[in-house]
Amino acid sequence: MRLATAEAHVLSATAIDRRPVLDLLPEPIGALRAVADRVEHEVSPHSLAGVRAWLDGEAPQDAIEFPAAELAAGERIEELMGTAAALWGGSAHANAALAWKTYCYWTLAPVVLGYVAARRVPVMDASNAVFSVAEDASMFSVRQIRPRFLALPHDPCAAHPDVEVVANEAVLLDRLRATVFDAHLAPVLDAFLARARVGRRTLMGSVASGIAYGVASIAQVVPDPDDVLAKTLLDAFDVSALVDIRTDEAGRLVYQRRTCCLALTIEGNRTCSTCCVQTERR
Repeated sequence: MRLATAEAHVLSATAIDRRPVLDLLPEPIGALRAVADRVEHEVSPHSLAGVRAWLDGEAPQDAIEFPAAELAAGERIEELMGTAAALWGGSAHANAALAWKTYCYWTLAPVVLGYVAARRVPVMDASNAVFSVAEDASMFSVRQIRPRFLALPHDPCAAHPDVEVVANEAVLLDRLRATVFDAHLAPVLDAFLARARVGRRTLMGSVASGIAYGVASIAQVVPDPDDVLAKTLLDAFDVSALVDIRTDEAGRLVYQRRTCCLALTIEGNRTCSTCCVQTERR
């Protein structure tokens, strides 16, 4: 009996040794999913709803998909702006600003989540991202085409084939900006500017507010100081001057835009809670 048990143990150990290394490594997206779960249950189900399907390895159902590569090439911008017109019925320039604000936030959300959760950043350049618009509760969502991540040398996933290791956090932030902004959001922004009379500063303000909103939601469930995380990412994108940030008595991030997303110009004169334009209703 002891011999049989010993042989079984050796055979079991041998089987484990022969498994592919990939099976023994943690899944790169796992830490992001775990933090997103906490945000959903402890903060709000809305702030990361548009990345839920991607985190769970699902595809959005009955959605219109906009490959980022097409938008960055100047294609289908009018169609994307049309989604804002159908939803909010604003002017052409307001629709452009609101469509950009929505697109910008959901493109930034996975990157902010990855950095805040584990300094493990999903690569979201234009060749590796798809934006979707659906009629379900999530409505707007984004996903990677191929799983690719940037990580630091000490990351538990550093040896994973989907992970590119960078030397230190400064390099990580540089690569973060290069992939999601320079190689994605910047050309899409230029395509919006070419088709609507709206200022670059207005659109860049949505980059700043998108980062701040993401950090304000996600940082509540991690130990890092909210304002430090926000300032680090805002500085990485050179948009710190477009949003005011502070922390409240509980240490939670509070922010206010210095530019308007133009939501107040549509019917109903609505303003966001973080709008720089003060109204009597507020």
